[in-house]
Amino acid sequence: MSRAQPGITGEADPKAHIPADVPTSTGTVDFIVGDRTFKTWYLVIGDLKGSGKRPLVTLHGGPGMNFVYMKPHIQLYKDAGIPIVFYNQIGLRQYPDSPAEFWTVDLFNDELDNLLNRLEIRDDFDLIGHSWGGVFGSDYAARRMHPGLKHLILANTFCSAKLYCDGTDYWKEQLPAEVKDILKNPGKYSKEEYQKADKLYDSLHICKLDPWPADLMTSLAHAKGNSHPEFRMRKRLKDWNVIDVLHNVTCPTLLISSPNDEMWEPSIRPFFTNIPKCKWVDMHTTTHLPMYEDPERYFSILKDFLLPAETNGKL
Repeated sequence: MSRAQPGITGEADPKAHIPADVPTSTGTVDFIVGDRTFKTWYLVIGDLKGSGKRPLVTLHGGPGMNFVYMKPHIQLYKDAGIPIVFYNQIGLRQYPDSPAEFWTVDLFNDELDNLLNRLEIRDDFDLIGHSWGGVFGSDYAARRMHPGLKHLILANTFCSAKLYCDGTDYWKEQLPAEVKDILKNPGKYSKEEYQKADKLYDSLHICKLDPWPADLMTSLAHAKGNSHPEFRMRKRLKDWNVIDVLHNVTCPTLLISSPNDEMWEPSIRPFFTNIPKCKWVDMHTTTHLPMYEDPERYFSILKDFLLPAETNGKL
């Protein structure tokens, strides 16, 4: 997802904007890597054990953001009783001393496995990954081939780092000449000029709403500043590619894209052509965040995919 916008400060209550009548539980689980013990913080909406519905585990974007901007997915619990698991991927400013080589896709796959085990939902769960969450979510599904994964949703993501970078280059080429030059050569311009150009790009390809939603701004605050280890990981992702193993994804898969998303069509299509049971839905009028820009259609599509027709009530 794009860089943080200027003026983002502070932290928000992770339970803010969650209705009081929605049951929640929070906690942390230990995640052991070598001789170190990390903490994974999670938030559960609903009842994982007694609801009779398969839980949906959410993978937020970044790297370096947090779960907060994914909170609109609580709508699936409110409308259909689907338990939702949110969690913050490790690395959110807590472990700045970890070397660059520590931050790998496998690390986040391992953390997800650990959380599934500790919450005792490993044998039966659904997964949604948005943006960076879809990167390691698709990697997890294709390389771990977990039999407990029953449905996979890949939302506004990409299958190849190179194809993603090709897409951002393409979108920048479509901008007015001066804006394009500012983004390509920021050192030639003032901070204010760069921020204005950056804001234009983001309004076209990240989020067209004005102002941006508060929960989105909170998550972006976690990604602010390139001194964090997650930004070192972005460099390590430059050769990442999952295309050759996508045939290993055997569960039904929903692919969500948007025509003006930063993740352009060539970086998405290989999911559809290589995953055996893949449905592809275009969100038409949205950019990178359809859960905010067209929530009614977005959540209707997700609910239709996750629930069998006989239990899928009216929205």
